[in-house]
Amino acid sequence: MHFPQTSGWQVLPTKGKVVVSCVLGLFFLAIGMNLQAELGAGHNQKKNLKRDTTTTDDAIWQPAAGVKWQIQLIDAVEDTTVDADIWDIDLFDNTAETITTLQAKGHKVICYFSAGTYEDWRPDTSKFDTADLGSKLDEWQGERWLNIKSSSVRAIMSSRLDMAQQKGCDGVDPDNIDAYGNENGLGLTEADSVDFLTFLASEAHSRGMSIGLKNGGDIIGAVIDKMQWSVNEQCAEYNECEVYAAFTEVNKPVFHIEHSAETIESDTSDDTSDSAAETTTATVAAIPAAATGTDADVTDTGSVDSTTDADADTDADADDDEEDEDEEDEEDEDQEDEDEEDEEDEDQEDEGANAATPKEQKHRYGHGHHKLRTRAVLPSTLKTSACNAANADKFSTVIKNMDLDAWVEYC
Repeated sequence: MHFPQTSGWQVLPTKGKVVVSCVLGLFFLAIGMNLQAELGAGHNQKKNLKRDTTTTDDAIWQPAAGVKWQIQLIDAVEDTTVDADIWDIDLFDNTAETITTLQAKGHKVICYFSAGTYEDWRPDTSKFDTADLGSKLDEWQGERWLNIKSSSVRAIMSSRLDMAQQKGCDGVDPDNIDAYGNENGLGLTEADSVDFLTFLASEAHSRGMSIGLKNGGDIIGAVIDKMQWSVNEQCAEYNECEVYAAFTEVNKPVFHIEHSAETIESDTSDDTSDSAAETTTATVAAIPAAATGTDADVTDTGSVDSTTDADADTDADADDDEEDEDEEDEEDEDQEDEDEEDEEDEDQEDEGANAATPKEQKHRYGHGHHKLRTRAVLPSTLKTSACNAANADKFSTVIKNMDLDAWVEYC
C-alpha cells in the first residue's frame, strides 16, 4: 500500500527549499573560509620561520664564570700546549687552521680586534674614511679613535665579523669601545658606546658568535644582557673589581688581566708601543739616583761650615750652576719642541702615504680610562694582589706581560 509522503525535502514548498539551500550554502562557505584562513596562517608562519635567520640566544655559546683562559695578542699562536679552556687571540694574525687546532684540543677561541680605533698596520686600513678618524691615542703610535656612529665604520666592523665567522671563531673580543672616557676628538658619549655595542652584539649573534665587553665599567648595566663575558685590565690595581663582579653574579665570566712589571722592565724591544712602559721604568729607575744626589748635597753642605768665604763661594757657584741649568733647560725645551714638530711632520707624511702599505704591528690591549703603567712591585706581591683582589674571587685571573705574549701566570 502506498502512503503519500507527509514530510521531508520533497514536500517542502519551493520557497522553503530556497531558504534551506541558502542557509546550508552560507554554512559551508563559512567553514571553507575559516579553513583557508588557518591554512594561510600556517603557510605564512612557515615562510616567516624560513626568513628568520637570527640565531636564538640558546644557540649562543655562554661560558661559565671562573673558566680558565689564556690571552695572546702578539704574533701568531705557535705554542698551543697551555691548558686553558678559552683562548683569546688576534683575529688578523691567526689562521683558520690555528683556530681549528685549538678547537680540536677542546678549547674555545675568542678572536680579538679593535672595534673603536683605527690601527694603521691592519690590512683593511684603506677602507676607512679620513672623516671618521678622531684624535690620536696617547702613547699608542699609529692609532686613532674612530667615529663609531659612522655607517662606514660599522660596515668595516661587520666585515671583520664576517672574517671571524669564516675562520671559525667561537666569539669576538672588540676592543676600545670606551672612547667616551678619553679625549676622542669626536664628541663620543656613553650612549654612543651602548648603541655601538648593541650593533656589534646583534651582528655577532646573527653569525652564531658570542661577544664580550672590554673594560667599559660605566656602561655595564646597559649592555650586560647582550654580552657573554667581560674582559678587564687591572681592576685590582685600580680597586674597581666590584664594578665588574656584576658579570659573575649572573654566572658570566670576567677575564681579568693584571700586568707584570718585572718582565716589562727587562724588555729590550724597539717596538714603539712599549715606549710608555720604558719611560715609566726609566723614571722609576731614576728615583734612587735623585735621592743619592740629595744626600750628596747634604753632605757637602755639612763639610763647608769652616769659613764664611767658602759659603759665599759656594753660593756664587750655586747661582752660576742654576743659571747654567736654566739655559740648558731652555735648550732642552727648544729641542723637545723641534722633536715634536718633526714627529707631527712624520705622522702627517705617514697619513698621506698609501694606507695599504703594511706596517710593523704594535700590539697593546686597550686603554679605557687608565694609562697602563709599570708596577714597582715584586712578582709575589703582584700575584697576591691580583689573585686576592676584593670582589674578584670568581674572576678568571691571569698575570701577563704588557705586550700580551705567550707568557702567562695563573693564581
